[in-house]
Amino acid sequence: MKNQQYYISRKPAEDFLKTFAKALTEPDSHPLLFHIYGIGGIGKSTLLDALEHNYKQRAHIVKFDFSGKTLSNETPLKVMTHLYEQIPTPDIWKQDLFKSDPFKQLLKQYNETLEELATKPVEGKETVEQEQRDLVKELNSAAVYGLGAFFLSPIEPVNAMSLGVSAVAETKKGAGSGLSAIKERLLLKHPATKQDNKLQELMLEPIPQMTKAFVEGLIQFQNSRLLPLPKAQKQPIILELDHYEKATSDLDLWLGEYLLKDDNLQSHPIRIVVAGRYSLKKKFTRKRDLIFERQLEKFDKNQTEEYLKRIGISEPKEIRQIYQATDGFPFHLDLIRQQKEEGKTINCSRDNKELADRLLEGLTVSQKQVVQLAAYCRWFDEALIWELVAEHYIYFETGVDANLNCFEWLIEREFVVEEDQFRLNDVTRDVLRRSQFKANQQKFRETHASIARYFERLADREVSADNPEPEKYENSQWRAYTAESIYHALFADRKGQRLLLSHLFAGAYLGQMGVVWVPFFAVAAEGEFENNELLPNDTRRFLNDIKLAILFGSFVLGHNYKFKHENGNSIKSQIEISVKNCLHQIDFLQGLAKYAGLYYKSLRSYPGQRIDLLQRATEQAEQIKTSNYPEFSSSLFFNVGTGLINLGCYEEAVTNYDKVLAIKYDFLEAQLNRGVALIKLGRHEEAINNYDQALALKDDFLEAWYNRGVALANLGRYEEVLNNCDKALTIKDNYPEAWLNRGSALVKLGNNEEGLASYNRALAIKDDFLLAWQNRSVALANLGRYEEALISCDQALKIQPEGPDNWSYKGLILSFLGRYEEALISCDQALKIQPKYPIWWANKGIVLARAGRYQEALASCEKAIELQPNDESGYYSKACYYALQDNIELALENLQQAVNINSLRCRSEAKSNPDFDSIRNDVRFQALLKE
Repeated sequence: MKNQQYYISRKPAEDFLKTFAKALTEPDSHPLLFHIYGIGGIGKSTLLDALEHNYKQRAHIVKFDFSGKTLSNETPLKVMTHLYEQIPTPDIWKQDLFKSDPFKQLLKQYNETLEELATKPVEGKETVEQEQRDLVKELNSAAVYGLGAFFLSPIEPVNAMSLGVSAVAETKKGAGSGLSAIKERLLLKHPATKQDNKLQELMLEPIPQMTKAFVEGLIQFQNSRLLPLPKAQKQPIILELDHYEKATSDLDLWLGEYLLKDDNLQSHPIRIVVAGRYSLKKKFTRKRDLIFERQLEKFDKNQTEEYLKRIGISEPKEIRQIYQATDGFPFHLDLIRQQKEEGKTINCSRDNKELADRLLEGLTVSQKQVVQLAAYCRWFDEALIWELVAEHYIYFETGVDANLNCFEWLIEREFVVEEDQFRLNDVTRDVLRRSQFKANQQKFRETHASIARYFERLADREVSADNPEPEKYENSQWRAYTAESIYHALFADRKGQRLLLSHLFAGAYLGQMGVVWVPFFAVAAEGEFENNELLPNDTRRFLNDIKLAILFGSFVLGHNYKFKHENGNSIKSQIEISVKNCLHQIDFLQGLAKYAGLYYKSLRSYPGQRIDLLQRATEQAEQIKTSNYPEFSSSLFFNVGTGLINLGCYEEAVTNYDKVLAIKYDFLEAQLNRGVALIKLGRHEEAINNYDQALALKDDFLEAWYNRGVALANLGRYEEVLNNCDKALTIKDNYPEAWLNRGSALVKLGNNEEGLASYNRALAIKDDFLLAWQNRSVALANLGRYEEALISCDQALKIQPEGPDNWSYKGLILSFLGRYEEALISCDQALKIQPKYPIWWANKGIVLARAGRYQEALASCEKAIELQPNDESGYYSKACYYALQDNIELALENLQQAVNINSLRCRSEAKSNPDFDSIRNDVRFQALLKE
């Protein structure tokens, strides 16, 4: 605690302390958070000292100081834990009355579960495999930083198959999995979490629950007393956060979105006190009423005079000179106090006005130079000081002191702070850096460039630059050195921008965002980007433009996502603008960064551009693949393959999956997707062989059994489809898609009643299963139960009201009931949604023919053929049109053309279509269905 005899009160500080005192006695009617802010050295910490001095006997004060912290490591969870550890443990004689601690219990459950997830395998595995380790790491990152809890809610990937029975595996190996994938592939499969929905929620989003438990624990501590007396006043709890300008954005989110929003805090004498350099009200605009904020300014003349008199300086002329020299800056005045106490002569001449001169007063030229060089560094050790003084021709051993080397002499200075590393205190460093920048900008940038190269060399010694990217990012020391190199490069020149971007893309891809978070937040803590004159002008704009991409990084770059926040759409729009600012420069990048940039850009481009970007990504993957990291290398081609399959580039997708399997033959998701691409290409036998290989590796691979059934169905081998479905249902009997497939196969075999039963089983598991409702209506129509079929159509429309297939099929069902006007309205609705799709025109033609409006019917059928001559639907509808008029020759001729294009579908539908009843006994019709 600093000596309070020198404390000089100022109006903002008086308001702060007065309102704070009222808030402790009347919490309901006063703000929850008290914030004091101003430039470094203005007296914020001194005011906190005064507050502590006032309340040390009357309140529990718990503190977290962000000064000197490793920025990317200070998470909301760590801050809460550190604060909570300072709350006194109840005396033994009170412990029986003290309930179980909510925060400690929840934290213990979270940590123990995280340990189990990391050390015990998921179901079906004998050991913890790399994929599980990656998922746990990603879970831990998203959870403890709170990003998943505050905003992110990944959108489920859209099925790439239109068969109605299969989907593409969307796992982006090495590109981050998203919270939904973590839940599905880790939490729902791990013994520790699979049966506990509440625990899953805790693991995915711990910050909301932890914050709630944190507040409950504080209140419980206040309420714990041996004999609760009606008038007994609760002892206040003060949560103090100092040097908050160094806190990362996720802590802003925690403070603003959860801690301030907890209604329980408001009515208790628990208050949050924050000291930093920047206004919080500007950040938390929607919570301004909960914040009391004051800005500290420099001392005026009267306050300066009062302070100087307290330290023993009363001569008016000297006071006037000191005020002119210091401009009332409290940090500068404190240096004068120190000089006075040490008996030094106080120089107030004009040439000693600069604070930097005051800090370095009494030092030799070499000593000043060593301190100035140290000011460039966020932290320093002996090796770095040796490097810097050698570059500036200062003899390390005796260049500043006959008995101490430069490092030993430096760390004895009073402005050096020793924490995890040595560093200058923030104000001293800030003053000296700005002084050197003002004196010689070119030298300033060259020195930062030199330090950047030094840390780059250290990183290369740790892991060679030629080694694979995963090896580098897995090495914590390499990451630390690289982060420092980026920091200094940003102050040097434009190259720092590309270095940051390079590691943003590579770090996001490999789930190691700390490499860019550390330098980014370190620069942010020094001042708002646009106002930080120490940065090159274009770097200021660059950092401001990409800050949201840095913040959310791997959580958004590789995913389609949405936000839970009430302004979610606006936030996403801002993030995407920030991401696009990054993507503009990918052509200047190399290696993994360029691959990742091309891949991320492909997710945000039009289809034509996406194909080109993915092809370029494939070329880049060829250059960076390595046999030492098969998981990493195979993922490069897997991601491209998945992108291509979703674009309908099935041949190219198969080529990429072949490359995946050449590197890692047991990559099951690649086997799965390769089969999907083969099915889309009509190469069903190859797809079956592909899935047989996958099943040889994992005989309970549910999705492989499922997709194998798709290929069999497309070959018309419905009996085998049934066997396939039974295999899948043996593995998982509540698998709605397998029941759907089973029903479809039964219907194709003419067993509509059994098929209907299977669809009902699927819907009992998943009542919003669109395909099950659609197929159920088909089975009911085949049975002539049109009213029930119509009900299923309406259920499908409730789920997907903009689905043109739902409207068109409803029109067909209504026509069976003779409700032709309603049927045509449904058909027209389908065409309104998708006017150039031939099947909807063909269906309208059939409905018109059933209504006896033959001229209009023929026009609709011809329109279907005009739109897509190689599609069977137009010819099939014309066959119905002629059959309804008993024109056997033309009905058979058109049906033959339809069968020539798609025999499987046309023969199957014609067997049960009542439109052909008039020609069903014709031997030529029967022969056509049997061919």
